[in-house]
Amino acid sequence: MCNAGLKKKRVNLNILILGSGAREHALCWAVKNSNYCKNLFCIPGNGGIAKIATCVKLSLVDNKKILDFCRKKEIDLIVVGPEDLLERGIVDFFTKKGIKIFGPSKKGAKLETSKKFAKDFMKKNGIPTASFNSFSTLKESRNFISKNSAPFVIKVDGLAAGKGVMIAQTKISAYKYLDQIFNKKKFGDAGNTILIEEFLKGYEISFFTFIDDKKSLNLGYALDYKKLKDNNIGPNTGGMGAFTPSKKVNKRLLYMIQKEIIDPTIAGIRREKILYNGIIFFGLMITKKGPKVIEYNVRFGDPECQVLIPLINSDFLLLIKSTLENSLSEYELNISKKSSVCIVLTSKGYPEKYRKNIRIKNLENIKCQINENIFHAATSKKNKFYYSNGGRVLSIVCQDKKLIEARKKAYDIIKKLSWNNGFFRTDIGLDN
Repeated sequence: MCNAGLKKKRVNLNILILGSGAREHALCWAVKNSNYCKNLFCIPGNGGIAKIATCVKLSLVDNKKILDFCRKKEIDLIVVGPEDLLERGIVDFFTKKGIKIFGPSKKGAKLETSKKFAKDFMKKNGIPTASFNSFSTLKESRNFISKNSAPFVIKVDGLAAGKGVMIAQTKISAYKYLDQIFNKKKFGDAGNTILIEEFLKGYEISFFTFIDDKKSLNLGYALDYKKLKDNNIGPNTGGMGAFTPSKKVNKRLLYMIQKEIIDPTIAGIRREKILYNGIIFFGLMITKKGPKVIEYNVRFGDPECQVLIPLINSDFLLLIKSTLENSLSEYELNISKKSSVCIVLTSKGYPEKYRKNIRIKNLENIKCQINENIFHAATSKKNKFYYSNGGRVLSIVCQDKKLIEARKKAYDIIKKLSWNNGFFRTDIGLDN
């Protein structure tokens, strides 16, 4: 477990972070390193988070028990990691109970939890995005496919852990995917409605902006890798790696993103009186005609969070606190100009079937240097040793002045591990 850069500082607040992934480990790491952190708790946490926070075995969907815990431990502030909690209205619940919680209301969460809601929002607010049609039956969907030309971008309306999108290069593959959605219920109720979108050519970036009632503040962007294998082949995953910055992104593009996408999105949120004190994640496709929104997410991305959080030189917890207190205008965000890279290690077989409880040898012995972190996701700890406990298991994150040096550091750390059941991409950052 690596915690390079943590220092003992004056303390103030009791913080609770909800989630168990590498994203939540990165959030815990940043909060622990804050001037304002007194006690840090995580529900449920993981083997790595347990080194820097008190992990509590409570169900994430049991708001009452979490509320009782918050009152017992005098929690001042909650940070939500997973999107499904936001979909269930956890922010509305704790806000009514008088506890500050970082994230959007249930209505705001629909920007991520319903693709159709998001596309209608974009259309209403003049935000550039791919043209689309929505369908709720197999017959309607097949009929549309039969009358149009491939490729087709097919998305389920609801949450699908980043795996509910397919680019069908042929009508036959589109029909097969529709059958999986409607007949075989591959995505359950999330697939009751689907979108079939225009195929956009370009490259993707993930852009992050903090928002309160009065002000917004850009955290920055990252390029992530959704496909399982090198050269962007294989099935979609929750994310196999990420890096920032990119030579492809210049000042003109950033200006266009701000004026054409970020500003009208925030204006739309305020116009519709959506309660939103949190972060917006813009999934963008950069086309020849400019940036277009592929999707909104309403929380920190994974693995983008792991890449961006270590670049924040100013106090992270104060940033969260300022967002919740509508005082972002008073916060001075200081971002490092270093390159940052994240390599995700998964269990072999992910995102389908994989084995669990496999020891990751030597993980307990690795000592990270400054600008190096190993953020745990699906790990458990038994008798001082770490074991895999899911699909995406570790995020190896490094920073350096040059991207080539940062990625070398990350891959060198991976070489120190002995884990025959592990898998990772070898090309993260090479396309910069």
